Amino acid sequence: MRIINSKTHGVPAGFAVIPAVIILFLVLTFGLAVINMALTGRQAGKRLQESMTAGQIAEAGIQKAIFCTNATTGTNCGGTYGGTYAGETDVSFGGGKFTTVVSISGTDRTVTSTGYSPAGNPATIKVDLTLLPPTDDPSFSYALQTGAGGAYMANNSSISGTIYSNGDIVCNSTNAIVTGDAYSAKSGGKIEKCKVLFHAHADKILNSDVEGDAYYLNNPADISGTTVLGAKYASSDTPALTTLPDVNLPFWRDSAEAGGIYVGNYSPADNSDLGPLKISGDLIMNNNVDVNITGPVWVMGNIVTGNNTTFALDPDFGSLSTVILADDPADLTNHGKIDITNNTSISGSGNPQSHILFVSTNNSLNDASPALQVSNNAAGAIFLATSGTMRLANNAGAKSLAGYRLYLDENSDVNYVESEFAGLFSNSPSNRWRLLEGSWREVK
Repeated sequence: MRIINSKTHGVPAGFAVIPAVIILFLVLTFGLAVINMALTGRQAGKRLQESMTAGQIAEAGIQKAIFCTNATTGTNCGGTYGGTYAGETDVSFGGGKFTTVVSISGTDRTVTSTGYSPAGNPATIKVDLTLLPPTDDPSFSYALQTGAGGAYMANNSSISGTIYSNGDIVCNSTNAIVTGDAYSAKSGGKIEKCKVLFHAHADKILNSDVEGDAYYLNNPADISGTTVLGAKYASSDTPALTTLPDVNLPFWRDSAEAGGIYVGNYSPADNSDLGPLKISGDLIMNNNVDVNITGPVWVMGNIVTGNNTTFALDPDFGSLSTVILADDPADLTNHGKIDITNNTSISGSGNPQSHILFVSTNNSLNDASPALQVSNNAAGAIFLATSGTMRLANNAGAKSLAGYRLYLDENSDVNYVESEFAGLFSNSPSNRWRLLEGSWREVK
């Protein structure tokens, strides 16, 4: 029998150790790689945190520079302020510090802010500043403009300018006067019993006095009872439909809310500032209260005024105008009404192009309970009822009216001056430096 010697024919003794060494080497290598990655990640995270902290400190420098550029005293601004403010060096903030430099080129300004984290890591941000505030530009092109609800003018009411309606224009008698053109853009629409000192444009012009030309559809039925001093143009096209002024409601809601929210009904004190502010309830003006409007106001309830109250736009607005909005998007039936009566006075900043625009989004078409009602001394105001009836009474003297339907009581007056509508509507005055939108950049 043959015996095999395992010592001479088996695997060499040292050969089995080699795979174990290789495996151990790979495990150690992988372990070291994991440890290195962890350390590297931790270092990267720390660097990122330092960079973010430095960036936040640099942002604080930007905000302080804007504040000091608008400041009227040097308190907390390093001694210089306003037009002479040039920045500051090594201002402590959040455990780190920032240095700002304000450079001036003509009417423009640029702020460069370098923030340093507590560990000394830097981040630099640069922005441009502008004196031009955010604006909205709803176009009020006529003295009086209506939607399909049309317009009614009582005896001795007058429109100094042009009326443009997507509905009928009906007057109580020819003692109701339009000094400019009158347009009814409704198919089959009419101008009836009105006195028009310039041209009249409608499919039907009935029982009216027209001192200019008349543009109508069929002769003689559609000009029946009307005296025309100018030329008659039968077979004229129906005037084109127009849209009411387009007010950017989200812009005004956001702008008002940015100034804070008052929960409940609000009655401002006499000689107080009002705006920017959102009011969740009603705005109630008590008797003999004067307010200085310093920004847009959004009232989710209704606006009601007392005797001898005054709304005056802050003089800093210059040629700019602003908005007081009554609007509850969730309830257009019961909220969003405006009732301005009892010798309420409304004025702009003092510049002829400056106004306060009152906007109601209430949808009431009831002439006796309108969405927006105005009487007395509204010489510096513009009014817009986006979905309901607006009623004007007692020599209100508004600059311009626009609404789905308009109702002018006896002796009420609208006095439109085209040159006074060149200004924009803004959420803030124009004499304050602010961040120019889109100018933020990080400097590497």
